[in-house]
Amino acid sequence: MSFVPLEPSDGEEKDLSSSFLATLYPLEDIASFKDIYDAFKKKNPKADHYPYAYCLNGMSKSSDDGEPGGSAGRPMMSLLQDKGIDGLLIVARYFGGSKLGIPRLRRAFLAASEDAIAHARLGEYRPTYVYSIEVDYPIYETLKNNAKRHSFSIESATFDINVRAEIHSGGRLDGLGEAIGVYDLDLGEPQIIPMLQEVQL
Repeated sequence: MSFVPLEPSDGEEKDLSSSFLATLYPLEDIASFKDIYDAFKKKNPKADHYPYAYCLNGMSKSSDDGEPGGSAGRPMMSLLQDKGIDGLLIVARYFGGSKLGIPRLRRAFLAASEDAIAHARLGEYRPTYVYSIEVDYPIYETLKNNAKRHSFSIESATFDINVRAEIHSGGRLDGLGEAIGVYDLDLGEPQIIPMLQEVQL
């Protein structure tokens, strides 16, 4: 199971007079890469190089974009793989006039990338048990009042003669009715659906 960025996040590193501005992006599919990459370059039009790396569903690619071989793209890709992140890292490098040498250059690209990851909100697809229910209003209120205590949430509620809703949980809710005093509650069999949930690393 991989972590995915929930939104873009930025990082920065400076060494001598060079600046390294990194952004970690969500990447839904490989076809989205070019649009994101082009937009990043437009956002940083005066940078000298734009190395990148991405990992997605077991596929990965990187580029040094003119920096010395192995100093940027490949280390950035290894960082994503080590962290278990499916996403896209791009760094804008602004050359400050002093050459850093490959080891120092690599450290700067990695530091900017790690800073972007440190500021990221990450999610993970986890199996969620989804129960579809139709209940009267008193039972709905009882469920709502017990949701936190029994680790479930009520989603997509619509209100008519009865309440139709979904109950989402990280596990089966066998015996829930008895536990909350609604003895005739019939949840039926759940669907198990992978859903994106925010996580803390």
